[in-house]
Amino acid sequence: MTWTAVVVVYLAAFAITTVTMRADTYPRQPGIKITNYTFDYTLSDQSDALVVKQGVDLTFVQAGVKTVELDLCKFSAQPRPAQMANGFADPCAEPGGDDRGGAATPPAGGKGMTVISVTADGQALTWQHESDRLRVTMPRNFPAGEPFSFTIDFHGVPATGIFIANNRHGDRGWVTNPWPNKARNFRAVFDHPSMKATHTTSVTAPAKYQVVSNGLLSEETDLPGDRRRTVWKEGVPISTWLMSLGVAPYSVQHFGSYRGASLSSWVFPQEQEAGHRAFTAHTLPVLEFFTDRIGPFPYEKLAQVQANGVGGGMELASSIFYGYGATGAGRQLIAHEMAHQYWGDSVTESDWDDVWLSEGFATYFALLYQEFEDGHDAFVEGVRRAKATALNYAIANPGSTIIHDNLANISRVIANGAQVYQGGAQVLHNIRGIVGTQTFWEGIRAYYAKYRDGTATTDDFRRTMEDACRAAGDRCPADGRDLAWLFTQLLNRAGAFQVAGTWTYDAGAKQVQVTLEQTQPAGLYRMPIEVRVSTTAPAAMGQAGGAPMPLQTLRTSHTVQLSQKTQSFSLPSDVEPLTVELDPESWVFMRATFSRK
Repeated sequence: MTWTAVVVVYLAAFAITTVTMRADTYPRQPGIKITNYTFDYTLSDQSDALVVKQGVDLTFVQAGVKTVELDLCKFSAQPRPAQMANGFADPCAEPGGDDRGGAATPPAGGKGMTVISVTADGQALTWQHESDRLRVTMPRNFPAGEPFSFTIDFHGVPATGIFIANNRHGDRGWVTNPWPNKARNFRAVFDHPSMKATHTTSVTAPAKYQVVSNGLLSEETDLPGDRRRTVWKEGVPISTWLMSLGVAPYSVQHFGSYRGASLSSWVFPQEQEAGHRAFTAHTLPVLEFFTDRIGPFPYEKLAQVQANGVGGGMELASSIFYGYGATGAGRQLIAHEMAHQYWGDSVTESDWDDVWLSEGFATYFALLYQEFEDGHDAFVEGVRRAKATALNYAIANPGSTIIHDNLANISRVIANGAQVYQGGAQVLHNIRGIVGTQTFWEGIRAYYAKYRDGTATTDDFRRTMEDACRAAGDRCPADGRDLAWLFTQLLNRAGAFQVAGTWTYDAGAKQVQVTLEQTQPAGLYRMPIEVRVSTTAPAAMGQAGGAPMPLQTLRTSHTVQLSQKTQSFSLPSDVEPLTVELDPESWVFMRATFSRK
């Protein structure tokens, strides 16, 4: 670890294990790379139906691809069961109840999309729309490297993924919330984080509505019949669950830019004073903090948007949606969602097994911002609360791990939220404790620079941190140069690291005797742990007139290497300690008791 160590005790080394390779079970389609989507929506006040003309641009990365398959929920006259035949949640099923927490309403049916045509260069293509997959037959055999584009016309009422309803002021709106796999309700897409693409969103709607989406505004054109066409273009590739659309009466305030990224807030007119104030107060300071420490903001703009039907916040790329609390949005919620613009949005987990790379990162980086604003003590207290939450869950659910094991039911991706969010944050804190704060930030910047606008795995992150440790030389300890042991223990192993310890002082030997026992039900962990010994000593300079010299508190940190069931350590101390603390900075992801014997 990074603490100044007077005594470092290294015991039996553990064999290095390889992090288990896992991936969720979404059906990948080899041979293609979707490069761009174009979504053209027509909305009206007379119906919840969407009329959609969608373009798909792709490149063949392998020759011989015969069909391209996209996720698109198919029309069903009858309400669909919430669960599919395999027992997993159906992402195309209409939810029962009111998304805003109101009275329950039963699903009505008549939801889903009906495909009218699929064409390329004006020529009809052969297609099938079954089992919520649109299969398009390619018109010929394409060689690797060749691009191809086609257009899909469809219409229908989405079952979920977009909330179409009046807000609490009685104003109608359309708000997308497609996480994690519900974009397929109103888009024909590869609905998985591994396939990122640029896109254009065009909306034709009554002129009384403002429209916000990803990227930059490129067109606003008034049309006959009191309608308006609004076009947003996102030039940065993003995953489908990050593609946003908000249509409602908005009060819009532009409050400057930062290093080329324009900043704005979009709130309900009835709440504009409080809503704009909340967003303008925190956006720029948080953005400055992350930009200075991580790297350039990844998108062309940042819009903070009040959104009907959203609970808390939703980190849609370049346009963050907040629930009703937006009028009093807390600093830490804003920091969490803005951290997601880097982690989850720009650097996206390659699949849902690694969702901690999004949620754990956002949770920890919000805590880092709290440290910047409120000081180190507030930060450590936040870390301790997060750790306690994660450990309570892990101990109560001894079969659960932070990284999922070939996740099949995507609706369960954050069922273990305490592990994914708070546990993931603690993993990062533990890594920082091992490699040191300076090396940690060097690794973070390298990870962002390498995987910005792309996807990454846990192994990608591990290797980046190991490279940063090796590059740091003697500043980073040997424990950080191959982190497979730590990642396996904290991310792939169920249960929790638990320690019970005691200490005594031997005045004759001038030593603090520390005994630590691993108490988890099964298996041993390897972990360096800080022990801090606090003593008093006279101040260096005496006082005039022979007055007694004041005392000062001296704190000496030692690092002990725990790897066995029970171990004892002897730490030097010339005087009896005031206190002896185990892991005082809460670096280690463990539950521990420690007291004087």
